[in-house]
Parts: sequence; C-alpha cells; structure tokens
Amino acid sequence: MDDDLLDLFGAVANGFQARLQSLAALDELGLAPFQARTLSLISRNVGCSQQVLAQWTGRDKAQVARTVKELEARGLITRHAHQSDWRMQSLSVTIEGEKAAQSLNRQRAQAGAEMLENVNSEEREVLRQVLSKMCAQLASRSVSPRFHNI
Repeated sequence: MDDDLLDLFGAVANGFQARLQSLAALDELGLAPFQARTLSLISRNVGCSQQVLAQWTGRDKAQVARTVKELEARGLITRHAHQSDWRMQSLSVTIEGEKAAQSLNRQRAQAGAEMLENVNSEEREVLRQVLSKMCAQLASRSVSPRFHNI
C-alpha cells in the first residue's frame, strides 16, 4: 500500500479545506463555511437540487435543507420547480447571491493558485489526469464522482 501517497493526499485535501474555511469572504459576508460552500456550489451548478448538494458534500439532507433555507432567507438563493421532476426544486443564486459567490470563488481560486504556485503546467496536467482517474474509480464504486469545495 502506498501509505505515503495516501498521507500526502489527505494532507493536501485537509490543508486546502482549512484554507477555504479561513477565507476573508466568510467574515465579510457573515457566512458559516458550509453556507459559503453551498452558495458557491449552487453558483457553479445552477439548477442543482438539495439532494445533489447532499451527495456532493457528504452531508445529510436535513443539514442541506437547513442551509438552503438560511441562504434563501438571506436573499442569496431561490428555489424553482424542477423541469422534469415536480417533487424536486432547482436552486439558483440571486443577484446578491451571485456577487457573494463571485467573491468566494475569486478567493477560492486565489487559494488554489497559491497551492499550485510551484507546480508547472506539465505537472498540473499529470495531476489533473491522475485525479480524474481517481474520481472515475470512486464513481465506479458508487461514490459521487463530483467533489466540490467552497
């Protein structure tokens, strides 16, 4: 087993997640980390449902529902009837929500750029290919193929 690779992978994932949870935008917007993550996900995946958010984040449906309700109450997102399934609702950001999400996503991109600062373009492409293979393998084992952070 490649314990050192697994340890490095875990350290990178945990370090990046910690960095995302300390974004200045969280304080500026008055959002908890999971609220910010949810808003960012909705802005990058317009029309997604609460069920899909629960799958992507690994959180239970009740926690996602509470977070969606809080974001909606703050005027950052809206719910609309799903096009093909009347039992589900599609989520989208409001104009105010889009501004907040842009700030979050800009800071997220900056954190990613800092993390990849010493990784050249060829190394990034190899990393992209390897991570894609890993996601495909997880997807084949019934784990959500899409992993999103803030």
